[in-house]
Amino acid sequence: MATPHTPRSRKSQVPPPDTPLVPCHTSQFDYRTGDLELGREAVLTDLRRYLQVPFGSLAKCVGAVPSQQLLEEMRDDFIRSEILTDNGLEWKDFIRPAKMSEEMSFKLEGIISGILEQVPNCGVSYLSNPNKMLLSERHNTSLPDGYLMHWFDIAVPFEFKKEQDAKAFRDNEHKIIWSLHNIMREDPCRRFAFGITIEDTQLRLWLGNRGFLAVTEPINCFEDIDGVTSLFYVLGSASTSTSLKGLGWDPTIERIRVEEKTQYRFTVGDEVFTTTRELATYGADSMVGRGTRVYEATDAKGKKVAIKDSWREIDRQSEGEIVEKILASCEKKLGTEDFADAKRHFIGVRLWKDVTIDDASDETVNPVAGYEHDGTWKSKPIDLKPILSERPHLSTTGDVPDSGRLSAFLPAQLGIVGRKETRIPQRVHARIVFDDVGVAIKDVISLADNLSCLSGGLKGKSLTPPLALSYLHKAGWVHRDFSVRNVSWIVGDNGGIGKLSDFEYAKEIDSNTSHDDRTGTMHFTAIELEYQEYFFLPRASLPPASTSLDTDPPLPPPFPMNFLHDIESAWWAYTWIFFYHTDTITANSNNSFDAHAQWRQFQLAFPGAIWQGTPLNFFTQIRRLQWTCKSILSDRCSNVCKNISHFAQTLRDSYETAESKYPLLALDDSLLKDMHRKAAGYLDDAQQNAGDIKLCLLPKLLEQKRPREEGETSDNAGKRIRHG
Repeated sequence: MATPHTPRSRKSQVPPPDTPLVPCHTSQFDYRTGDLELGREAVLTDLRRYLQVPFGSLAKCVGAVPSQQLLEEMRDDFIRSEILTDNGLEWKDFIRPAKMSEEMSFKLEGIISGILEQVPNCGVSYLSNPNKMLLSERHNTSLPDGYLMHWFDIAVPFEFKKEQDAKAFRDNEHKIIWSLHNIMREDPCRRFAFGITIEDTQLRLWLGNRGFLAVTEPINCFEDIDGVTSLFYVLGSASTSTSLKGLGWDPTIERIRVEEKTQYRFTVGDEVFTTTRELATYGADSMVGRGTRVYEATDAKGKKVAIKDSWREIDRQSEGEIVEKILASCEKKLGTEDFADAKRHFIGVRLWKDVTIDDASDETVNPVAGYEHDGTWKSKPIDLKPILSERPHLSTTGDVPDSGRLSAFLPAQLGIVGRKETRIPQRVHARIVFDDVGVAIKDVISLADNLSCLSGGLKGKSLTPPLALSYLHKAGWVHRDFSVRNVSWIVGDNGGIGKLSDFEYAKEIDSNTSHDDRTGTMHFTAIELEYQEYFFLPRASLPPASTSLDTDPPLPPPFPMNFLHDIESAWWAYTWIFFYHTDTITANSNNSFDAHAQWRQFQLAFPGAIWQGTPLNFFTQIRRLQWTCKSILSDRCSNVCKNISHFAQTLRDSYETAESKYPLLALDDSLLKDMHRKAAGYLDDAQQNAGDIKLCLLPKLLEQKRPREEGETSDNAGKRIRHG
C-alpha cells in the first residue's frame, strides 16, 4: 500500500521547497579558458551585486580608528615633514589640481608612507607600479596600480582613475573586484581582503570575504584629511600583529615549503595537519560562497587524511553534524548488519571543528553591526559591461569539466535566480578531516572500477544497489548533490570500494528547513529539480467550458526533493562517464569514430547552463537516447552502456508512479526498493561488461594530444590514476 506524501494543512508543517539551482559561472568553461576578460566577466556575473555601506562602518572593521588627539598630533607631524601644507588643510603634493592624473596618483606613495610611519612596528609598505613576483604559484596576471605589501604578498590592492565618470567607476570596480578575487582564490591563508579605489578625488574602501562584497560610500581624499589618515593608520595598525589577522590572514594556517613546493599546515582543534597535495580547490574560484578547498594531508604521526576547509552559512549545520545525524538515523532505522555496511560506504569522518581565532568563532563580519547607521546599507547591482583585456589567468584545480561552451552561445545571466537581500549574509569558517583519502570517480580511468565506484559496491563481487545512496534513503535522507566528484574510489588491502561524500547539502526528507544556497551540481541535477516542477504528472482534464475563467487556479504545493531525484543524479553521472570519455583503443585507432559528433551530443546533454531544454529532451526522449548511444559512442563503450536508455525509462516509470495521485506523492518503501534494485542491476550489467577498458578524456582527444595507452596514467600526476 503506497504511503501518500503531501504537504500538511498547517502552514508551519509544510516542507519548504528546495532552492532552485543557480549556475556558478566560475565553474564553467569561460572562466577556465585563460582569457582575462572572460574570467572577470564570470566573477562579476556570479557576484551580481555588492553592498554599499557608510565609510566609517567599514573602516571600523579594519580596527580601532585613532583618537582625535592622535589625529591632531599626526597633523602637526605631517606639517613638519611637509606632507601637509602649513595650515594643515591640504596634502602638499596635491594643491588641488584641476584633475588628478594617474601619474599624480602614484605620488600618494609619499602620503601613505608618511601615515604608515606613524604606526609603531608597521608590517606593510606602499608600492606603486608593481613588478615583483608574488609567492603564489598562480599569481594575478592583471596587477593593480598600487598596493600595500607585506613581504611578497599583496595586502591591500589599489586602483586609480583620473576621471570621476561612470566609465572610470566601472573600470575601477571591475579591476579591484578581480584583484580581491585573485587574493581570495590563490591564497588559502586569506580569510578576507580589503581594497581601495580612487576616481579623481573620490576614495572608496572595499571588503571581499566569503559572505559578501562591500564598498563604502566615497570620501573626498583631498578634503577629508582625517578620514584618509584614519584609514591608512588602521590598515597599518592591523599589520602590526605577526599573524596579520586584521588584514585577513588566517593564523591557523601556516604556509611552508616542502621539497620546493608550497604546502600548508592546518590547525583543527588541537591537531595540526600538513598538506601533501591539492585534491580540489574549485570552490575557491567563487569569490562569495563556501570557498571550499580539499587537500590530502598527514597528521603528526604521518597518517594520511583528507582535510576540507570551507565557509558555511552561519545558520546551517556543519557537515560533521549532518553526517553524525545521518549515522544516527541509519542506526535507528537499519538493521545491525546494514548499519555496519552503511558506515563502510560513507566517507569516514575523523573530526570537525569551526575555526576559532583568539577564542572567538571565525565569522564574516557584519559591517554595520553596532554602527550608528545600523541597517543603512544598500544592495547595488554590478555593471557588467564588457572589459577589454586579453591577458590570461590560471584556474584552480579539481573542477568538474563542463560542456565547453563559450558564453557567446549562452546568455551570460541565464538561470540566475535573484532574491531580495533582507540581511547581511554571514558565514562561519569550518574544517573537517576525513580518514578516507581516495580518487573522485571523475578521475578513475579504469571503466570497471569507475562503475564499481559509482555503484558503491566492492570490486569483484556481485553488485548490490548503489549502497551508500540506498542506505541514506532508507534512513529518511536525501543527498541533494550526487555527482562524479562526490563519490570516491578508496583502495585498501582488500581492493577498492566506492564511498559517498560531501553531505553538506543532505537533508531529512521531512525536514522543515530551507536555505538560500543552491542544491546540486549543474550537470547532475534532476530535471524536475532544475525547473522546480513535476514533469510526469497524469494528463489533466480541462474544466468544463462553462467554468468561469475569473477563478484563480489553486497554487501548487512546494517542490521538495525526493529520493528519485538523487537516483536520477546517479543516472546523469553514469551517462557523463560514457559521453565525456571514449576508450583508449578507439582513441588510438584510425577508424571512423567521430569524436566531434560525440562532443556535440555531450554539449546537448550537459550544456553548462540551466533551463536549456536539451537535457530534458535527452532524458525523456527514450528512443532517441537509445539511438544516440548506439550511433555516437564507440562500439566498445556502447556495448557496455547499452542500458542507459532502459535506466532512464525505469526512472521515468517510477516518476509517473510517484506522481500519479498528484498532489499526493506515492513515495513508499516498495518504490524505493524497486528503483534501487533496478538501478543496481543496470550498473551491475555495465560493470561486468566493462572488462579491461581504460578511459580517454574526449577533450584531450579533440585537442589532438596523444591518448594514453592501455594502463598508462595521465600526465596530470595525482589527478588521474590507474586502478586494477
